[in-house]
Parts: sequence; structure tokens; C-alpha cells
Amino acid sequence: MMKNYANVKSNLSSVAVAVVLCLFMGAARPEDSGSRQNAGRLSKTSGAPVSTMLNINRAAAWYSSDGEQERDPTTGNSGLFYPRGTSTAIYSSGIVWSGQFIDGKIPVLRTNGASYNTGMKVGRILGIRTGVAEDPNSPDVRIWRIRRDWEKADLKQDAAELNSIGLSNVSDGQVQAVREQYKTDWKEWPWQKGAPYYERNGRTGYQPHPDAHFDAEDSTYDEPGAADADQVIWYVCNDIGVNQPWACPETGMEMQATIWGYNRTDALGNTIFKRFRLIYKGTLGTTPNARIDSMYICQWSDPDLGNYTDDLVGGDTLLSLGYVYNGSRVDASYSDFGLAPPASGFDFLQGPLVRGVAGQDRNRNGVDDAVDFAVFDLKRVGPGYINLPMTSFLYWAQGNPIFTDPPFNYEGAKMWEAMQRGLPPRPTPPPYA
Repeated sequence: MMKNYANVKSNLSSVAVAVVLCLFMGAARPEDSGSRQNAGRLSKTSGAPVSTMLNINRAAAWYSSDGEQERDPTTGNSGLFYPRGTSTAIYSSGIVWSGQFIDGKIPVLRTNGASYNTGMKVGRILGIRTGVAEDPNSPDVRIWRIRRDWEKADLKQDAAELNSIGLSNVSDGQVQAVREQYKTDWKEWPWQKGAPYYERNGRTGYQPHPDAHFDAEDSTYDEPGAADADQVIWYVCNDIGVNQPWACPETGMEMQATIWGYNRTDALGNTIFKRFRLIYKGTLGTTPNARIDSMYICQWSDPDLGNYTDDLVGGDTLLSLGYVYNGSRVDASYSDFGLAPPASGFDFLQGPLVRGVAGQDRNRNGVDDAVDFAVFDLKRVGPGYINLPMTSFLYWAQGNPIFTDPPFNYEGAKMWEAMQRGLPPRPTPPPYA
């Protein structure tokens, strides 16, 4: 089994940083290595659902409101299927970050996020330096999913995937339940918490159609969503009062996730887009002048591409791309469907925003602009800014004495930070003062 990640670095000069990723696909679970203890939780008494799928195009992938991505929450097994209805391409993935938190507490170095285990829980943080987060069991603390054609779309395959059953076993009631959830999420879209929406009518706040109807020409009502996508998922999670996988103090970090896709037959039909907004709000004991220094943001993934035993990984520095491909022309899992094994990867489209240098060749297409510009929150920003690209790429391999999984303790936190800086994780780097 191999695992890979790519990361970008940012010195935070404000309370928020955003990263936009693209997970693309092109034309069995290994031995347990610290799987999360709460796998198998799909819903709860209130605040349901806590997990859902992005499945508008050729890919179908699970996402959970505690930050874990592309992992089946009911079984703990691989959770990204490509093409839909065939084998799995990703076992699990997540965002991991490390940084020096100058907040009066020790240790200074903190690592958190999701890598098999997650150090986050569903809900936002209520206020700055309060140490208070939303109640995970509140009915409005959950995950949301919308699609524009929910009223008329054939949702039978959607229902089959959400219930992990075959198409022939899907009932009319299950299809209707999926349709009603789309309608509910459209009407209850959490714009107050940060969920993106289209302001159509010029009135403050979010006013959807009372029947959750979508009409692109109607300016009377607002629409939930982002990037003109056909299907969008949104959730927010935080690290307040959560058992940290790498034994670090809680930091008061909030992460807002927007995941979207397009119902198309071109390359966009093989693509899932993901935007992560990290907001440093602090805890009750955080000092007013607290800051994060030298923060790294990492897209980690365990890419089981069909049968995991023949997976290989690589990184493209020019494209800010980490990818997985099959080591042989035939894959034992994909061959069951008469398919050649695909490839999949993670591409950094919009890394954190930093100051640029005028006149430098910063454009990935090789265009030398007179002044630097960047993209932040899906909008052009500048002059004088650039988006950081992927700055390192590493992989882990079972049996490797140096590049193997960091343990779930503080030694593992230091190993994560070292790898995100492009250094080997072992021997364990020294701690920060």
C-alpha cells in the first residue's frame, strides 16, 4: 500500500486561508493502520445527515461532516468509486495542517486534520476566542447537499449509492427520501454559517424559492451553490473539545468545506472540485495577539486504485499535481468490470494567497505578466499577489523504515510537519521550544 500527499505553505497574516483542489480521474482494503474508531456512523438522532455523496458525474464519492473525505462512513472501506458503479479509486483522504501556534500554550507546533483518524467534529466555532462550538446534535449542525435538477432527475442510482444497495433493490420510498433531502437542503442552506450562494434578488441574506425550485432566469429568489456547479456539498467542522489524533492542544481552528461537480461528458465529468477555508478563531485561553507562523496545508490521500497491491504514485511540480496509477496493465479489481485501470490525482488549483513579485513568470501556462495576480475565493485578486503551488510531494510505503505512517501521538505531529516541509519524517525531528 502506498499513500501520498502534497502540500503548500503559508504564513498567515489574517484569520482565514482558502485552498481549492481538483480531484480528477482518468480512463479492498489493506491491513488496518489506525482506522478511525467512529467509522460506521451515517446518521444520528438529530442533526442528520452527517455524511453524503458527490455523485453528479462519472465519479461517486463519500464526504463526512467531521472532515474525512472519500471514505465510506458505514463500512470504513474505500469511498470513491470510478466510474460510478464499478471499482474504487480512493480509500480515504483528508486535509492535514501543521504550524507554530504562538498563543501562549505549549507545545508550539500543532498538527491536526484527517488522516484515517480525524481531529475535527461537525459544527462551527461561535465567536473569536470563546472556546464554544455548535452542539453536534443540533438539527441544524450537519452536512448539506443540493443539485439544480433535483425535482425531475432520475435519482434511483443516487438512492442506491447512498443506501449501499443494488439498483434492483431501490424502493420508491428511498428515491423519494433522497428527493426530499435535496429540497430540504436547498431551503435550509446555511448561508449564515458561510455556505456560498448566488445573490439574485439584491436583498440581504438568502431567500430561496419556497418550493426549492431552480430557474436560471428568475431573479426573484436566491440560489444555493458555487462555481455554477450542478451539485454542491457544504459543511463546517472544528477542533474544539475533540480528541486530537496527534496529541496536540486544541487550537480553535474552523474548516469550511465546499465540494462540487458538473454533470458533463467532457473532462469535467471526471472531476470533483473541493474548496477548504481554514479560519483561526482560537480558544477561551488564546491571547488576543495570537498568530500561526509557517503554516503548511496538506492534501493527504490513501489511493487504493482498485487492487491496492500494484499502485504507484508520482508528483508533477509544474502542474501542482499528485497522482496514482496502476503498476500493471491489468488490475484485479477493475478487470472484474472489464475495464482497464484508470489513474486519479489531486491538483492544487488555488493555493493560499501570498505576496507576489512583479514581473516574475508565475502563470502555470508560462505567461509573464507585468504584475502578479492571484485567485482567492474564486475571484481575481491583485495586483501584487500569487497563489502558492504544491511545494513538496512524498509517499509512504509499507515496510519502509523511514517513509511509513506517522504514529498517532506527538511524535507523529512532528513527523507530519517535517514531511510538509519536504523533509524525511525519520529520525524524528526535534521539538519546537
